[in-house]
Amino acid sequence: MKVLMLALNREKFPDPVFPLGASYIAGALSKAGHIVDVFDACFLENPQIELENFLKGKSYDSIGVSIRNVDNNSFPIAENYLNYYKSMVDICRKYSKAPITLGGSGFSIFPELYMKELGADYGIKGEGEYAFLELLKKIETGDPPTEKLFYSETIKDINFDTFPDRKGFDIDKYYKYSGCINIQTKRGCAYNCSYCTYPVLEGRSYRFRSAKNVVDEIEFWNKSKGIDYIFFVDNVFNHPENYALEICNEIIRRKLKIKWTGFFTPTLSDNEFIGKCLESGLTSADFGTDAFSPETLKGYNKSFTVEDIFRSCEICKERGIKFNHSLIFGGPNETMDTLKETLANVELTAPTSVIGFIGVRLYAGTQIAETFKDLDIGITPVFYISEAVRDEILDYLAEYVKDKRNWIIPGLEKGTNLSLINRIRNKGVKGPLWELLVNLK
Repeated sequence: MKVLMLALNREKFPDPVFPLGASYIAGALSKAGHIVDVFDACFLENPQIELENFLKGKSYDSIGVSIRNVDNNSFPIAENYLNYYKSMVDICRKYSKAPITLGGSGFSIFPELYMKELGADYGIKGEGEYAFLELLKKIETGDPPTEKLFYSETIKDINFDTFPDRKGFDIDKYYKYSGCINIQTKRGCAYNCSYCTYPVLEGRSYRFRSAKNVVDEIEFWNKSKGIDYIFFVDNVFNHPENYALEICNEIIRRKLKIKWTGFFTPTLSDNEFIGKCLESGLTSADFGTDAFSPETLKGYNKSFTVEDIFRSCEICKERGIKFNHSLIFGGPNETMDTLKETLANVELTAPTSVIGFIGVRLYAGTQIAETFKDLDIGITPVFYISEAVRDEILDYLAEYVKDKRNWIIPGLEKGTNLSLINRIRNKGVKGPLWELLVNLK
């Protein structure tokens, strides 16, 4: 069958994110013998016009639509992408009679709502590599299913025969403007943070790629495209530590000259693991700190302590590792005292940068959403902000961060100058944006 894959994400802040999910689906389809075209909207100025021009004169047997982001998660300037998605699906309907199937992480959080709003023929909640193939097989044999929404089973073995198929995407542009290429080593999350969708989307236990399989992919891109900066996009790279160590050792064994970064839980200890991380190319750690006060850490159901965060930051400074604090202000148990405690503790660690979000975006299936069942939690953004700080937090944070060059607060439009960021990228600078903040002028 001839299949069109649409990757609709256009969010480019803080960095444009390569559509890994869509590329995994494209790889599975190609391996099964389907002809796959890709339409990627990320870098397009007028995606609707571009899609119309793309579809004219073409014929497809099926169209897959990947919805990665529900919104920009930026209170108080939250932007819902539903109307944009509607416009793109409507254009597909105008120029093609092919059945439309929705999928992706954003879709999988609110599948029933998206099916209703976008009027698609089918939808797949969860991992789609095999589920989409099964759906196409039924369509191809003239026996299309009567049900519209499918709940895919968790794929136990993610050591796929092929890597994510990035051929239809402008990988050079992604590498230039994101400063790295994303690699996934595992799926699932063993943590239980109160606000997080990872366990909802990927399951509550880990499924691992082999170290060989992961580094085969890194080596392929390093040798074929000269890509030497990797972002491990696992929700937490350093847990479990023994598995992450296998990845580092395999990179070292192959003598790959790369740099890499990733998301870390702030539970570092200055042991063999840190040494191997550095030897394999680690440059920085993006800590999912969330808060720096015992009460708010408890509200987020975090597994670490304030002392763990301090120790992890000290290790980074001693070993020359840049580090970022990702924070969520105003969550459960937040008061003005805990907010000030978090800010003071952050300053004590002297981080490379800070990325902060205001309020907790409520998503279906998360612990905190269960607490607020009476709210209309859906595609339209709804945020939780502790009542104790609700009236003061915006003004207080705006004043606090106004002269801090290394802070990014999307909701306050702090540190979000894309034209400046692009100028830096055009000079060939690699690495995540937050690593560069201290040099931006």
